[in-house]
Amino acid sequence: MSRPNDTDTLPLPDSTPGADAAVHLHGLGFDLAGFSEQGPRSENQDAYALESFGAVGLLAVADGMGGERGGRLAANTALRALLEAGAIRSMDDARRAARAADRAVAAAAREEPAGRTGMGCALALLSLISTPADGPLWIGAHVGDVRILSRASDGTVRLETRDHTPAFARWEAGEIELDSVPEAEGANRLQRAVGRGGEADVIWLPARPGWTYTIISDGVTKAMRLDELGRAMAAPTAAAACDVIRRKVEERGPDDNFTAVVVRIVGAAGASAAAPSSSAATPSAAPYTVQPSRTAPVTSAPRSPGTVVIGLLALLALLASGVAFWMVRDTQTRGAQSADADRARVEQLRQQVDSLRARVAEIEEPFGPATAAPPPGGAAPPR
Repeated sequence: MSRPNDTDTLPLPDSTPGADAAVHLHGLGFDLAGFSEQGPRSENQDAYALESFGAVGLLAVADGMGGERGGRLAANTALRALLEAGAIRSMDDARRAARAADRAVAAAAREEPAGRTGMGCALALLSLISTPADGPLWIGAHVGDVRILSRASDGTVRLETRDHTPAFARWEAGEIELDSVPEAEGANRLQRAVGRGGEADVIWLPARPGWTYTIISDGVTKAMRLDELGRAMAAPTAAAACDVIRRKVEERGPDDNFTAVVVRIVGAAGASAAAPSSSAATPSAAPYTVQPSRTAPVTSAPRSPGTVVIGLLALLALLASGVAFWMVRDTQTRGAQSADADRARVEQLRQQVDSLRARVAEIEEPFGPATAAPPPGGAAPPR
């Protein structure tokens, strides 16, 4: 994404490049690392929050954009607002934190309109929580084109977010390949941004031993394919994964700032970690799976299309039975020859009803199971 550079910076102690740590939280052990590189630009407008994870369970990456003096300031301001917004323990908390960041960036832009017009940033975060029913879980939120990826213990790699760009919409429409999105027309036009009123998409993610997660700015996305990122995430440590990503981007010649935060769940701390109860959290067996989050969080359990089909077939069977009953009664006032013909038609209708019932019995939720009920508190269930 081509963005002007700025000279405004707000130092963030929790965004020290190259920092890594081993942290235990909610009964799990975490291996963390992150980096941010300037690339060919005269100023690094990316920033990330990492070292506060042990205190609040929060990881975030911001990619600034805007006027000559706005990009870095927007990224730092957004991260500072996230950290000051308080603990993120629900999807609503995540949305409120993103809105707080949006207000803070917009307010900073208004302080100096001449140099900060159009200031904003893309943003993504992961916040670790623990619930009595499901144990540790991630709440993810993002605005713009900073991406969140996961790698399951079986090697399945998932893109957990969708870029808010016209180029990504073209991939969703089947017009281009996913790895072509960063270079496609419209890739550098954010349809949502922090500081410009952009609302966050919020998701649940499983937090399990053996899983790895990364948050990357578009400088990484433009240089590495999904499968290459998956192999990098398979490195034995978070720091090693960061090194692989950094080297690969540098080998290919970056044209932007590039930033990555990697977190590996290395195991339980003194107890076995509770897995999310939702079957949706189980990864696909495919070696690489891409399934961006495209829908709003579910707040109730709607009926599946299969249930609707069964209901329609049952209604048709009931209607046929009613017609048959009426015809049988009508035969009482007819002659024997007419009655025989009516009985034949009734028998034919009954056979059709039996055939429909047999088809209904074979249907077992052809469009997938109904969405599970949400966990306590009204939040959407984990995937």
